[in-house]
Amino acid sequence: MPTTPEVIELIQNTTLEIIQHMGIKAHVDSEDLILKGLVFNITPESDPYLLIGHRGASLHALEHVVQAIVARKTQGAYVRFTLDVDDYKRKREWYIKETVRGALDHIARTGRAVALMPMPNFERKLVHALVGDMRPDAVSVSSGEEPYRRVIIRIKN
Repeated sequence: MPTTPEVIELIQNTTLEIIQHMGIKAHVDSEDLILKGLVFNITPESDPYLLIGHRGASLHALEHVVQAIVARKTQGAYVRFTLDVDDYKRKREWYIKETVRGALDHIARTGRAVALMPMPNFERKLVHALVGDMRPDAVSVSSGEEPYRRVIIRIKN
């Protein structure tokens, strides 16, 4: 579905309504990015951690709920968008990229596998994609049980 001004307004209003029901005052700005699509950045007046949660879990859940409501209000049409709080996702993505880069450098120097810290599945997916893009001769696998599941990076045998 094309992102018309009406759809953008629907997403903003839905997000604000949910946040207000949580007792949080905030405003929502949108931007259409070439690589990421439509991004709605929430700027709360109080502590952003209330919307982000541990390891971004609350933000991920909020995004899932808003996407479900928008899909229902648009008769099931898929609208690609993401929610962010005070650029948390952008900063976290940068941190993960730097972590993967450092791990790959360590592997190149030592030849030993590196286990990253436990992270949620949406962050592990990013790590797997980054490893493949940054170093084609490296492989990444997830290991462990939630919530301690982590990515292990090594050179292919």
